[in-house]
Amino acid sequence: MSSSENRDKLIRIASRLFRSKGYNGVGLKEILVAAELPKGSLYYHFPGGKVELADAATRWAGDWVARMLGQCFDAATSFEEGGVKACEALAVAADHHNSVPACPVVSILQAAPSEPALRKTAEEIYDTWTAGLVGQAERFGVGDAQQAALSLHMRLQGAWIIAYAQQSGAPFHHLAAELREGITG
Repeated sequence: MSSSENRDKLIRIASRLFRSKGYNGVGLKEILVAAELPKGSLYYHFPGGKVELADAATRWAGDWVARMLGQCFDAATSFEEGGVKACEALAVAADHHNSVPACPVVSILQAAPSEPALRKTAEEIYDTWTAGLVGQAERFGVGDAQQAALSLHMRLQGAWIIAYAQQSGAPFHHLAAELREGITG
């Protein structure tokens, strides 16, 4: 396996583990065992250790969410429909995996008091998601694009937290129905 493949593998596995157990619930040894890589590999790619790996893993998963949101809105005919499509995509992902992982950002926020760099990472990713939603709201001519984007972001995040707690895609389906009602309402 190449060096870049090892790095990518560490990021993917760390993201999965952080999202299922939280930052403080996962040790470096567990990540290395799951990745089947030696300790030196981790520090070669992430000399800053667990914090640097968590930053990379969260940004990687955050980029996936940003791309997914963009695809949902690009396939929509209105801002509300884009929100519905995003809910449906998150529900399908939950149903497909037979479990709901935590939002990648939420999974590192618990460590923010002792690891301020991770709070900054979370803030940057959330800002990126909101900015993408603002751009979509503007594209669809929504009056207060900033407010609409922030509101949708908060609703999606709330649905995600409840979906994680319930281990069910039902909260995404519920939010999709609410947004759909706003379209036809």
